[in-house]
Amino acid sequence: MEFTIEPLRRLFPFLLLASYGLFMCGYFFLEDYSNQYRLFSRFVFFFGLFVFVAGIRANYRHPVFQAIAIYMLYLLFSGFWRDPMDWFLLGQKFVISVYILSFITITYFLVQWNRGLFERLIQLCIVVAAVAALINIFVFYSDNPFPSTRLMGIGALTNINEFANVYGVYALLAAGLALRTQNISYKVLLLVAIGIFMSYAWFGQSRTAFVSLIVALMALVGATVQEKRWLYAAVALLATFGAALVVMFPDTLEQAVLRGIGLRPHIWASTWEKAVLSPIIGHGLTMDIAVQAGGRLIETAHNAYLQVFWEAGAIGLFLLLVLLLLAFRSAWSLGREMGDYTIFSLLVFASITMLTGVDTLIARPRDQWMLFWLPLALLLSYQSHSTLTTLPGPRARKPGGALDR
Repeated sequence: MEFTIEPLRRLFPFLLLASYGLFMCGYFFLEDYSNQYRLFSRFVFFFGLFVFVAGIRANYRHPVFQAIAIYMLYLLFSGFWRDPMDWFLLGQKFVISVYILSFITITYFLVQWNRGLFERLIQLCIVVAAVAALINIFVFYSDNPFPSTRLMGIGALTNINEFANVYGVYALLAAGLALRTQNISYKVLLLVAIGIFMSYAWFGQSRTAFVSLIVALMALVGATVQEKRWLYAAVALLATFGAALVVMFPDTLEQAVLRGIGLRPHIWASTWEKAVLSPIIGHGLTMDIAVQAGGRLIETAHNAYLQVFWEAGAIGLFLLLVLLLLAFRSAWSLGREMGDYTIFSLLVFASITMLTGVDTLIARPRDQWMLFWLPLALLLSYQSHSTLTTLPGPRARKPGGALDR
């Protein structure tokens, strides 16, 4: 009997797609983020190795990819500032950087291979995320006073703010689909999902995530909707839902206000005082922040930009800002060409959210992979398909006016 690899070749993309989908939804079902890391490293990355080199070769000339590579290389190089050198931590950061690049190249491959199936997977992940968020809310408040108790997340992430960030990404993906689909039933389903995600951030008292999500949704609607009456209707719907949360659940707002500004200003001030001791090149990627705030030892800056300034100084911060600038420009250009500003709105959401959280971007898969690296991966993947409509829903209108069947 003659052996042939053709069946495996045909099966491979489906296995990669399935593993990618498991990873995208794993945040809600795995018990710890280390399990999410193992899922990617032992399962998704294994399949991704077969498309890694091709993905790099296809994207290395793109300005955004070049900015990603330069940013990563400099951050890794900054690990040599540490005295004595910690080769283990630096090696770990290098491996994580390769995983992030693999995440980008896998996304690129799946979009190029079968854009329709990839988009169906995104739609499925939105539904799974909405169901997971709803179950989380019901399970938590079945044992805790509703709504005065701050919601706690169930899944692989470490705190409620990280969960709110990830759900916020799915809310924007759902909003992009809702704006494009002509199917009323599907549009309503997506709007319900968006409402669930916003409610999750509200009950979790994740103030930055909630405000960032509203701003990003407004940017998406404002850039996408051309007719003023529909624009006003979308804004009114968003404002009505936000007002309903305030009127129906004032205890949540009261608790969020009573929490005040918290320890972040003190953390930022203390981190800044130490960061300016090496303002140009930073202290190194493998050096931990250690500041005292509220009687506790804090080891993160609670601000992605300040974290980069601590790690890699003004040079690293400049490279990050250049990367964001190039990404915003490319996403806006793609949106103008396609009429779909979903990726642009994801970048808006990420850039604001990173002001009070996210911390180290080169890290094991937590919220920063969905918040920061996924939009960049989607941007690189869809920009090479710039003649196609991005992320359409069922029966979404194409540029020429035809409907997907």
